[in-house]
Amino acid sequence: MKHATVGRWCDTMLIMLFAAWGLPTIADEPRENFVSFLELREIDQPHRSIFEAATEWNDDVESIAIKVLRRIDAPESLVAGWRKAAAKPPAKGEAVAVSDTLLSLRGRATFVAPRQLSPALAEIFGSPHYDIVRFVDDGGLVVDVLTRAAPAAWPRWQPIDELAAAIVLPLSTDAVPRPEAEGKSWPTDAPALVAAAPRVAWYPDTPLGRLGMDYGLFDTVNDGTKLVPEDTAAFFAMLAAAGQITSKDVAAAAGHPIEEMRLIDPGRNFYPTHRGDPVIIKGSAMRTTRVAIEDPFWKAFVGSDHYWEVFVFVETPLLDVNGRMQNSYPIVCCVRELPKGMPAGERVNERVQVAAFAFKRYVYSFEDSRPDSKGHVDHELSRRFTSLLVGPGLTWFPPPTKDASQTLWALGVVTGVVAVAALFGLGRYYRSLALHKKIQKARAELPDRIELPQDGG
Repeated sequence: MKHATVGRWCDTMLIMLFAAWGLPTIADEPRENFVSFLELREIDQPHRSIFEAATEWNDDVESIAIKVLRRIDAPESLVAGWRKAAAKPPAKGEAVAVSDTLLSLRGRATFVAPRQLSPALAEIFGSPHYDIVRFVDDGGLVVDVLTRAAPAAWPRWQPIDELAAAIVLPLSTDAVPRPEAEGKSWPTDAPALVAAAPRVAWYPDTPLGRLGMDYGLFDTVNDGTKLVPEDTAAFFAMLAAAGQITSKDVAAAAGHPIEEMRLIDPGRNFYPTHRGDPVIIKGSAMRTTRVAIEDPFWKAFVGSDHYWEVFVFVETPLLDVNGRMQNSYPIVCCVRELPKGMPAGERVNERVQVAAFAFKRYVYSFEDSRPDSKGHVDHELSRRFTSLLVGPGLTWFPPPTKDASQTLWALGVVTGVVAVAALFGLGRYYRSLALHKKIQKARAELPDRIELPQDGG
């Protein structure tokens, strides 16, 4: 499973395109990268000249705006360099220049609403609307940021107050778009600048958000699949954030172990509202695999050349999984490091506790030739759906070692057992009766069976 290579193809294709045109590549100076990028995609300042004379936001202006939004997106390996070279925006009241220089905004998102497009422009854009985010930079500059889609969790058409950031391309200081909807209104005060951004980052006040995790990246995560290219940025961002916290601190944030069926049963619908939450699970690590991060950009971004994929089997109520009854189920955990001395490999059995962040509903494949309850073998059923967690590491509970003192203690125990053998026979009946009642009570408290669906969840 080489998850590190997902998304690499888009970087490679863009680099090849730059090379074919004789333009700078990733290794060149970041600002020149961006200018060449704008020229190549025909969204540089000469191609945006309509904004210089426009005093109102009409269809002609908007057609250029959506052209910018369609073409400004780029691989994160390029955007990261541009982000470092982006200029600081002027303070409130200072002159704002419209140029091909990116501005780095960081402050509060205070309002977001969709801007509906005409049918003709919607067909070109591939969507009936784009989003506008009212942004107040830390220096007080008010900017209306046009983006293809603001974070989905932000409510529309009402005031918000969310820590956010964006690198933006200035478009206009005069022509201003205003979202419209029946019975709803956009803020009446005009912004100092209208700008475009491929996306707006969001850092909520959560344990993971405070580590610098951009929750806006979660909007592209695909549940019910293996790790796919759309997951790449969010996965590595979470892995990088996990490098800034300890398992002990994640556990403290989670508070107590989660009920494992919330992570396993798709009927609980856990991920839409709990993605990024800290959770604790306890179980047996049955497989630990070192996964190399091969892409140089993501290797540098995470600060490591690998991570570990650990299959942790947790205890569950009785489950019917593809015709087989079982009372344990695997949860997949991707962690930065294993404890020193912990065994690794395809077949291990180690007691562990994992404190990590919930990433996605995950599917994995495996070879399984065991017959079901009817004696049938169906190789199409070699897929399982579970949860994928990402964290800094895990806590290992190694089995106790044997030494001389344990041997002497064992001899003492044997002597004691012989001494009480007679008493055991007398109490056996009463203990058996009590144990029977205890088992009956425990079974009555468990569901008869939990059916896991066989689709992607």
